[in-house]
Amino acid sequence: MLTVHHLETSRSQRILWLLEELGVPYTLKRYQRDPLTRLAPAELRKVHPLGKSPVITDGREVVAESGAIIEHLADLYGPGASGDLAHLVPERGTAEHRQCRFWMHYAEGSLMNWLMLKLVFNTLPRQPMPFFVRPIARSICAKAAHKLVD
Repeated sequence: MLTVHHLETSRSQRILWLLEELGVPYTLKRYQRDPLTRLAPAELRKVHPLGKSPVITDGREVVAESGAIIEHLADLYGPGASGDLAHLVPERGTAEHRQCRFWMHYAEGSLMNWLMLKLVFNTLPRQPMPFFVRPIARSICAKAAHKLVD
């Protein structure tokens, strides 16, 4: 049985979405972030040495990282998809498959970095800080977000 090790507010949400779209049965093991550090709990390291989410276990196989999990699930369950889902896994060796793989790796390797920067620059000014620092932090974050992200 496939198990998704789901950490709150993590990239594992996309894995759950794909499994639902493919109609693949799975069990869900939930993990909560540390309320102070926002880090994953130590018990997640028992599943995979990175101690991050998403991670799936499929029998004895453990697969980590969103892109690798998506490819793993597409290889195992995608060929059986039909109707509206048939486009999710284009046939290997085709231009569509290469294009699909490009966009998946782009999303993970390039786009996600910019999205994380945007998250940091939008979140940082709302964090507790001395009142006299707040305008400086807001200004720096706004300029950085505009230059780097927008």
